[in-house]
Amino acid sequence: WVHNGFVRINTEKMSNSLGNFITLRDIYAGYLPEVLRFFLVSAHYRSPLDYSDTAMDEAEKGIKRVYAALETAQAALTRAKWSGAVLPADVAGEMTRLEAGYAKAMDDDLNTAAALGHVFGMIRLVNRVLEDKALAKCKDVPDLCRRFLADMAGYASVLGVFGTDPAEFKARLKTSRMTRKGIDAATVEALMAERLAARISKDFARSDAIRDELSALCVEVKDTPAGPVWDVA
Repeated sequence: WVHNGFVRINTEKMSNSLGNFITLRDIYAGYLPEVLRFFLVSAHYRSPLDYSDTAMDEAEKGIKRVYAALETAQAALTRAKWSGAVLPADVAGEMTRLEAGYAKAMDDDLNTAAALGHVFGMIRLVNRVLEDKALAKCKDVPDLCRRFLADMAGYASVLGVFGTDPAEFKARLKTSRMTRKGIDAATVEALMAERLAARISKDFARSDAIRDELSALCVEVKDTPAGPVWDVA
């Protein structure tokens, strides 16, 4: 048996008498269940936790960042050629320190909040390596990525979050956010097609105007080498 902190609304305990409670059904209408789980483990289980849409939005951003790192690490393993250089010794040392920090936090009365701090430390480390043009080509980068992915798979099995395939999670999250913000996919796709046609015909004024229309719909457009893509802003 353990004592746990209450989930609160505006610093007050949820209760029928106050009418300030929210059901899981209500939450799942706007957010993925995994986002809620991430929100819950982001605080120590004995600490009170204030629920709000703002807090859930932040949790959504956090877990999206985790999945982006997983996707980036997986993509790095597909590189065909590597240089003869090796990563600086302090990279492996920092990874070991972060792994130990995660374990110590979990051993300290299941301090999931502190443990997640070490998880994000790993994400920053791996991203720093992969974003550095010289380091990203080192021959032991695949070992670092596999180590990171293995660690994350183990943590996912304990915490119950970020254990979904990144591409699948990204698709689910996009659908969830579209529903929450009332975005119609057909409307967006039509505007995207019109914008592409404007760019091909070098009508950049129209292209920029359509981007503004999409932005007003809470849609973010990115022009990539493979073509324009969009996501919910």
